[in-house]
Amino acid sequence: MEKIKITDNSVIEQIRDNMATATISEKGLMPAGLIGSKNNQSSTLICETTTNAVTGSLLLAVSATTSGIPNLYFITMGRSANSTNNPTLRVKVLAGTYDIKIIGKTDANGVCRIYAERNQYTPVLKVISMNTIGITMKMESADNSDFENGFEASLI
Repeated sequence: MEKIKITDNSVIEQIRDNMATATISEKGLMPAGLIGSKNNQSSTLICETTTNAVTGSLLLAVSATTSGIPNLYFITMGRSANSTNNPTLRVKVLAGTYDIKIIGKTDANGVCRIYAERNQYTPVLKVISMNTIGITMKMESADNSDFENGFEASLI
């Protein structure tokens, strides 16, 4: 493959302006560190495990309303390679209050899905991934019945 060096800044800016904005499912130019965002009237599937061994940490900005000041959650999770049990799931509220619960649900195969639970508010969520070994980001709408009988993250 031959490389072409582009030195004209106007050409570079034209290419950048015409590229699609990246999302979880679409490729393109994405702001550094921002993995996903959601503004909807449903609970949100934040991520799910892809392997038994899990090491993950996320920063999640959560606002209960579109005009509210966001709370900042630091979410950590971990599970050993030889386990299909629930991973250890912890939330530390770095700023604000714990208004929207973080809930996990593990299926019989050991796949654990992590949700932000909507009750009476419209959650506005932005997430930055810090470490996602064995985890894939989702940021998809979910129904509260999806995580019924799940487990709530431990507050630390």
